[in-house]
Amino acid sequence: MGTETQGKIIIRRGEARDAQAIYRIGTLCFTDAWREETVAHDLAQPLSRYWVAEVNHQVAAFACFWFVVDELQLVNIGVEPAMRRMGIAERLLRIGMEEAKKCGLTHMSLEVRIGNLPAQHLYKKYGLEIASLRKGAYEHPAEDGYIMTRTL
Repeated sequence: MGTETQGKIIIRRGEARDAQAIYRIGTLCFTDAWREETVAHDLAQPLSRYWVAEVNHQVAAFACFWFVVDELQLVNIGVEPAMRRMGIAERLLRIGMEEAKKCGLTHMSLEVRIGNLPAQHLYKKYGLEIASLRKGAYEHPAEDGYIMTRTL
């Protein structure tokens, strides 16, 4: 998928040049954010697909998906705190799912902290259901995670 524009928000495929911005947003959103080197390495992997949202020519959000065999795995969605509640995460999720369907993927999965209710609400809106509980999935702070799945 190329570029999608809605007002001043531009959604495009993530590129190597976005690693630093993705890392920065990750540190704002996650206590266990990937290092910049990890982001750069993952961006270069053939199974990884990133989309970024630009606001005023600055990356303000990202989504990382892995396309593995027939399954779409949502790895991370991060939105700068000041840019939340504008539908950006939803647009990024939708684009990843649409691309996966075009590529013939048939299933989707993700892991989410049990305390991340806003994310769970978004995922449920798009048909994901809790399939299992993963005890001790997260550190910093320690928390269990839900595995959520759906058919594409």
